[in-house]
Amino acid sequence: MSFSQRIAAGLAIGAAALALPFAASPAYAADWEIAGGFGEYETCFLEGYSYIYEEDNHDFTEFKCERNGDVWQVWVR
Repeated sequence: MSFSQRIAAGLAIGAAALALPFAASPAYAADWEIAGGFGEYETCFLEGYSYIYEEDNHDFTEFKCERNGDVWQVWVR
């Protein structure tokens, strides 16, 4: 094996070693949990805000509202 082939093989192994932890980690979206569903966006937003900032749910710091058919779902993480 030539010197340049050894370097190429080493770089490939190094890249694989760096990529493996990223591929094995859970997906970013997996952090979100559904907290409720509402008929209107405004209600979803107010309930999400209340869930994070007014109720005693210190494990969660973010919320978002997403439409799923006729329902707005509030997701927290």
